[in-house]
Amino acid sequence: MGREREARTGKLFLDYRRTFESGDAQQVADFYRFPLHYYAEDGAKSVVNRLDFVRHVEKLLRFYRRLGVRQIVGTVTDQLPLNAGSSLVSLNWTLLRSEAEKPVELYTATTRYLVTDGPDGLQIDALFAVDETARLRRALRAPH
Repeated sequence: MGREREARTGKLFLDYRRTFESGDAQQVADFYRFPLHYYAEDGAKSVVNRLDFVRHVEKLLRFYRRLGVRQIVGTVTDQLPLNAGSSLVSLNWTLLRSEAEKPVELYTATTRYLVTDGPDGLQIDALFAVDETARLRRALRAPH
């Protein structure tokens, strides 16, 4: 994989993280190509349209607000080229909230994305998700 594509992928996910932190589910969806191929942690596969995806992101963002998430850190940990126009990208996501003016980690998870070249640049074509529900519930129950 060329350095230029790695840099473009890094920028894509930096912009994605910033948009996610802004809390606008419609703008988050702009990073994806629909219909989106969604692979759940249990191996189930589904095809998700934009409206359903936006609803899912809105629900996730509500959980994040309840948890007091102040920052999301995304680190690209691996990029595997699949062909000339696509790659499998792994990101480690860390959710942070503030306690006594200091960032405190709520949890961390690795998510994988199929990133493809499209007419408007790089887009996420498939999402290999982790089930954040259990992590979020544990974090909500944890003493603050």
